[in-house]
Amino acid sequence: MRYFLAIFALCGTQAIAQNTVADWFPLHTGDKWTYEHDTRDDTGRGPGNLETHRWITEETIAGSWAIPEGVLAERRIRVSEGSPPPGYRVPPDQAYLIRDDCAYTNYVSSEPSSHRLAADFRVQLLAGHISPDFCFPLTEGRTWGAPHWGDWRPAADAKDWQVKGGPAGQNTFRIVSTSSYPGSGMTVDIWFQKGVGIVREEEIHHGTIGETRIRLIHFDPAKPR
Repeated sequence: MRYFLAIFALCGTQAIAQNTVADWFPLHTGDKWTYEHDTRDDTGRGPGNLETHRWITEETIAGSWAIPEGVLAERRIRVSEGSPPPGYRVPPDQAYLIRDDCAYTNYVSSEPSSHRLAADFRVQLLAGHISPDFCFPLTEGRTWGAPHWGDWRPAADAKDWQVKGGPAGQNTFRIVSTSSYPGSGMTVDIWFQKGVGIVREEEIHHGTIGETRIRLIHFDPAKPR
C-alpha cells in the first residue's frame, strides 16, 4: 500500500509541475509561432561590410507524448520567407521537453518516429549535464542550470512586450545568461511572455561581430476542439 501511495504522490507532483509549465508555455497540438530571424556577421571585411541574412519561420506543435522523462512535444519548422546563411540548416523536426517544472527548448535530441528521446541525449539529461532553458514560474531572483553551464535567470526588468495573437496585459520576463567561459564575449538574452512563450531572443558576440536576433511576429493558438 505504501508503495502505491508513493507512486501516486509522485505522479501527482509531476502533474502539478506540468500544469504549472502549461500555464506559462502553451504546447497544444496546432499552436503556431511565426518568427523573424536576422543575422549580422563579420566575414573579415570590417564592420562596414557585414554579411546579413533575414528569414521567417513558422513553428507548429505537431503533438505531445508522455515519456518516462516527462512530456515530449514535437514541433515542425518551415522556412516561409527569405533564406538563412549558407551552410545554416533549419531542421524541420525539433522537440521541446517538459520535465518537472522546467522546459528544455534548445538542442533537444529525439526520435520523431518513436516519440522518445535520443539515447545519448537521455544519458546526458539524467546525468545532470543538460541545463533547462526555463523553470516556472518565472520569478525575480530564481536561477537554474547544470554543472559547467551558464546560469539563466529572470532579470529584474519585466517589461511589456505586446505580441499579435498573445494575451493582453501580460508582462514579459527578460532572461539573461552568464557565460560559463570567461572572456568569450557572448551574451544571450531571451524575452518570455506567459501564455505565449519566447517572443524575442538576442545572441551577441562582443568581439568579432556576430549577431543573431529572433523576434516573434505572430502567435496563433490552436483552436479548441
